[in-house]
Amino acid sequence: MARKEDLFHHFRPEERMLVERVLDWADRAERDYRPVFTPFLNPREQKITEVLVRRAPELSVSFDGGFSGAERCRGRIEPPFFQPEGEGYGLAFLEVKAHTSLSHPDVLGSLLGLGVKREKIGDILSVKTGCQLVITEEMADFVRTQLVRVGKVSVRVEEISKNEILASNPPVKSVTVSVASLRVDAVASDVFRLSRTKATSLIRQGKCHINWKVTENPAEQVARGDVISLRGYGRARVGEMLGTSKKGRFLLNMMRYI
Repeated sequence: MARKEDLFHHFRPEERMLVERVLDWADRAERDYRPVFTPFLNPREQKITEVLVRRAPELSVSFDGGFSGAERCRGRIEPPFFQPEGEGYGLAFLEVKAHTSLSHPDVLGSLLGLGVKREKIGDILSVKTGCQLVITEEMADFVRTQLVRVGKVSVRVEEISKNEILASNPPVKSVTVSVASLRVDAVASDVFRLSRTKATSLIRQGKCHINWKVTENPAEQVARGDVISLRGYGRARVGEMLGTSKKGRFLLNMMRYI
């Protein structure tokens, strides 16, 4: 592989720690000649991992989040011609039962409150009577026994099979916004109902991601399909351009995750 110092130039400073970890995972796979499993990674982190691992032609990497279309996935880095003793990515599947649907932020907050690290948690899927979640195998028993409340709601956790996961598109609310330009500060301001000044400040503080990559540039342009996330305010996907208003503003369809 290329020298670490050379590789760092291709990534943002806040991504340096991940680059270090990926290089370490790859070294371990080569040295020990056995698979190395990553924690759960978001799409941007998966891309970085794939780019770095494929610099070593003798290694391969694949990803699985438990179901087709999963956003957060674990990676499996393998040496050549390795004959695995068993298949899988070290995933477990849990159903959190409640008398009502549980939101992603509430479930995630409760898990983090128990001391579960974010990298141990995969996708969280809301259902009518609670939620389903993907988690690392080693954390399954802990969560199953220790998670008894989500917010003010009493819950009961059961382990389920992979085939019982009810994979679906995350719930979204379609909104139409009128923006002066496709700058990220303009779009974020409207979709998250913030002042332009507040949105700009948050972006400059590094609290905004476009497609899971940090941006500190309020003038960065967004396009259809881009996912914008603003820490503390949620996420939204840029949809179809619906036209322009009489005043020349862009009418933009946005899908806000709820």
